[in-house]
Amino acid sequence: MTVLEALQVGVGDPARFKGLRERVEMLVEGQAQNWVSGSNGWLVVPLQRHPQGFYLLSEDREGQRRGREVLQAFLGPATATLEAVQLSASAEQADRSLQAAGLVQLSYVRRVDAAPGELLDRLEDAVATAKGRDARIRPIRPSHVDLLRDFRLALLQRDGRLAEQALRDLRLTGQLSAENLRFLRIELLGQLERWRELRELPYLAELLRARRPRVVNEVLLDMLWWTEVADLCAAGLAPQNVHEDAQLGARYGAVLGAVDVPANAGGRAVAAVDALTRRDDERFQRLLHAADNAERERLHRLAALAQTTPQPTETAGDDVRALFENRQYEAVVQAFLDMADPDIAEFAVQAVLDIQDSGNAPAVLEIVQRLVEEERVSLDRRLRRDVDDLAQFVDSTCDGWVEWGSRLSRDERWPGAAEVLRAHHAQWEGLRTLPASMLSELANGILDAWTGINADQVAMALDLLCLAAAETASTAQAAEFCDTVLEVLAEQQNVSPPVREAYLVLLDQLLQAAPAEARYRELLAQAADLWRRVASPTMFDWGLGLVEVLLNTPAPDPGSQVATVMEVLGRAQDFRKRLNQRQRSELEALAEEVGLPLQSAEEPTEETDGLWRQLDGRVVGLYSLLPRAAESLEKRLSRLCSPKAIEGNADTVSTTALQSLARRADYLIVDTWHASHSATGAIDAARPRSRQILPRGRGVTAFLQALEHSLSLTATDS
Repeated sequence: MTVLEALQVGVGDPARFKGLRERVEMLVEGQAQNWVSGSNGWLVVPLQRHPQGFYLLSEDREGQRRGREVLQAFLGPATATLEAVQLSASAEQADRSLQAAGLVQLSYVRRVDAAPGELLDRLEDAVATAKGRDARIRPIRPSHVDLLRDFRLALLQRDGRLAEQALRDLRLTGQLSAENLRFLRIELLGQLERWRELRELPYLAELLRARRPRVVNEVLLDMLWWTEVADLCAAGLAPQNVHEDAQLGARYGAVLGAVDVPANAGGRAVAAVDALTRRDDERFQRLLHAADNAERERLHRLAALAQTTPQPTETAGDDVRALFENRQYEAVVQAFLDMADPDIAEFAVQAVLDIQDSGNAPAVLEIVQRLVEEERVSLDRRLRRDVDDLAQFVDSTCDGWVEWGSRLSRDERWPGAAEVLRAHHAQWEGLRTLPASMLSELANGILDAWTGINADQVAMALDLLCLAAAETASTAQAAEFCDTVLEVLAEQQNVSPPVREAYLVLLDQLLQAAPAEARYRELLAQAADLWRRVASPTMFDWGLGLVEVLLNTPAPDPGSQVATVMEVLGRAQDFRKRLNQRQRSELEALAEEVGLPLQSAEEPTEETDGLWRQLDGRVVGLYSLLPRAAESLEKRLSRLCSPKAIEGNADTVSTTALQSLARRADYLIVDTWHASHSATGAIDAARPRSRQILPRGRGVTAFLQALEHSLSLTATDS
């Protein structure tokens, strides 16, 4: 038995160290990797033997003497004392493993008057000094840009816990203003559909008086639909009555016209109520054009209820000031572009900023700057600030993906490129609709940037690029763009968690597109290479996610598929002593599926066993369009607990069976990655989102992870 294997057995389940787990693992691994037998060396590790705690280990007495000298110097008698002990090979599993590895000399490090973290601090310093390198994990504080990326990826995956943590970390960086932190809070509540909580924010009224990003305005419009407007519309009220009863103009007038055509159906419905109330037929027609068939019918019914009493309206030629006060910002901007009237320059600048009109912003800025140079417009304090804001907005805005890639590739530093992409890409034309020539231009721009001055911006946006490539993976014209993203990914030295998760989405889509055999082998080779780079106990769940992708997608070359899966699982076997019960059982189940010999999982600890035993006698429901998902989930859960039933549903529309399952399941997993929109809408109607379990990733492994998280929260609350 090797020293590393002996230490893994001796340390046992590292989960018992809780918040210190990662530091302990690094301390043990670092010493094991540098161990040289026969050199009179020593190790200090925590052992799961009686008494539990840290032990000084060595092959001989000289190693013990050297280790004692160092530890006594760093610990001191007030922190810990060293007591010589004997191996008990017949009674202790840890002792048998140590003896097999030749570590036969032991001393118990008895903690005296020090917290566990303080003792670990000193042991890390002792090991680092003795070995000539620093073994302690030093906290690395990520930049606010990295945290923003993690925050938005967590929202994309609907992981409220991670999003909340990223937002707390962002607050601690001190890099964002209180206003921007409030904006992010609104994004979080909106993405997680916590509408009531959003409406009750104490600073909402103050925020409505400030200038807001488009994404915040979109969220606020959606919030108005769910909390103020939807019930009134369902009751059959006319738009004018809805507007009056909800006091939309008095309470939320600042947001009603902030987005001319909102991106979501709820926001468009609110905008339609406002447009019909104000007799703004042009805006209503734009809303109809953006709606799908079902939504268009609803808007037509709403228009039929509109009161026909004529009301005075204003046009650009009548009174631009009245248009601005009436929140018809699009008309204000168009009037200024048509007339270049200095008297309405102030209104045009404010209108462009309020609706974040990236299309007309450059033209408005150019006209205003020319009027200032001609001394036809005088910049007072407010207008000067607004023009500066407009110039900054124009500088940080792109009309689309191709323009972004072109600017990024220039030999000119663009430090905000990644943030611009995150803030604006949702409003750009989708990559699937772009012709092959434009996608090729985008790919060349990204590749040039990767080898140029803005390489760091490409790296910071790599998770978004992976997700964008995933959207186009099934289209032939996007092959060059996807290859470019994969090429950049292959050259990454440190692949961050958001990029790893986004890569799985991309790989899944590329393999679902049924590539040719040679291409398939290339994709698997890159996946295996990435696993080799990140393989560790903390990356075990990501490795299982990779296996799920490989097993659930077409395999033009089954031999390569099995070889890659077995390589991932084979490397994962090295970590099995450091995995929790759910991870061990999943490793065992997947190994059986591919025919990989594997030792059986150990008996569950009392803690983990109790966690999963909450499912005994319960009904676990699963909604997913993934083939054989419920069957696979049942096989894996049967190793952990004894549910009453595992019931799956794969209906693509609202059905009685789906609604029944949503109402009566004790635990309901909703696989939003493989789902039908109409079906998930039926689930939402029968069961609130707070009682649904939403996996962060794709596949049965992600289902179990989400279920485990839900059970742990229940156990904590109880």
